[in-house]
Amino acid sequence: MSPYNIIKVNATRSTNDKVKMLIKTKKINNKDVLCAKYQYKGKGQQTNRWFSSYGNNLLCSLYLEFAKDINIPIFALNFATSLSVLDTVKFFSNEKTLIKWPNDILSGNHKISGILIENIFFSSYLSSSIIGVGINVNQTRFNNLKHATSLKKITGNNIELDEILDQLLKNYEIYFNRIYDITYLSKEFNKNLFGKNKCKFIIKEKIFNGKVERVLNNGNLVAFIETIGSKEFRSSDIKIIY
Repeated sequence: MSPYNIIKVNATRSTNDKVKMLIKTKKINNKDVLCAKYQYKGKGQQTNRWFSSYGNNLLCSLYLEFAKDINIPIFALNFATSLSVLDTVKFFSNEKTLIKWPNDILSGNHKISGILIENIFFSSYLSSSIIGVGINVNQTRFNNLKHATSLKKITGNNIELDEILDQLLKNYEIYFNRIYDITYLSKEFNKNLFGKNKCKFIIKEKIFNGKVERVLNNGNLVAFIETIGSKEFRSSDIKIIY
């Protein structure tokens, strides 16, 4: 029996925002997963938006609570979530699929999934997290988003969203059960990174050639940049072009 309780809604501003509302009204519990058929203001990393057609994609947010005496490495959640989504996409597709730091999953060099984790602190400890995930499943038209793809575009088949969700939750259990094993999670995450051979970066509005080296346990990227060398970056300081 799954430890997760699924809450389904028709449409919402964003699944992460809906979970925040439920937290305020105390109408959500640990390991509840809120799923929506449509988000009219879907959220991505920083100020980015997530666009999705009605009823075609998996849009969900998992709510996790943590005890005071539990010290979870914060970026371990990002490692575990990214690996869970990566394995879910791979389960349904043979296309080469990789993690694009800091929060995207690429399939065939096209974006198929985005992740947004919002942490809630009480005093100095992590009290809860909202783990938002969007996976493009049956959508085939993305307007001006030329770098987007979906499982249907890759496989040619419609896939039931509940099948995707079920597989995602199974993968959550696998990786969240190892949430304290930051060495294992970091190794698996870095093994599946996009851009390790070569890629382009935007730094201060200029384009540079280089390659991804690794992601540190604090979530920062170490990249080799031509003319600069190896350097550590925060997600707000550099962007990977794909």
